[in-house]
Amino acid sequence: MPSTPANNEMKSLVGGYAQTPGHLIRRAQQAHAQLWAEMIPLDITGSQYSILAALSVHGDLDQVTVGRLTSLDKSSLAEVASRMAKRGLIERSRDERDGRRRVLHITDEGVSAVTEAAPYLQRLGQRLLAPLDEGERAQFMDCLGRVGNLANRELSRPRDRMP
Repeated sequence: MPSTPANNEMKSLVGGYAQTPGHLIRRAQQAHAQLWAEMIPLDITGSQYSILAALSVHGDLDQVTVGRLTSLDKSSLAEVASRMAKRGLIERSRDERDGRRRVLHITDEGVSAVTEAAPYLQRLGQRLLAPLDEGERAQFMDCLGRVGNLANRELSRPRDRMP
């Protein structure tokens, strides 16, 4: 591309794309997905693991609460929960007090799956964060948590459009 004022302006606007937060987060997610495929020998996705973990920790929960705990939107959670129920990992039922609500219950098969997967997930996390020293790991996890919490708050507010 020839050097012109317009091209130089464009380069200055987008030339640093590889260092933008979104790009770096996407690359980290790609690394995580690759490690998941290599290291997790079970037929379980990250979303499924999160749901099973939430149910293991909190017991039976309605789908809205599970969605909030796992950061899954309503339609994604409904689809994943349906597949998990078909596989026998969870059971879904109507709430006795409010028939509009769906309650999720982890089955014995689901408990086995999450118990078997947990050590692999710990090793995956260690390998993913291996380039960082202990202090950097703690700081990185804190920063990710804060960014994630901000995203959750922002999703519930109306958005302003930039000009």
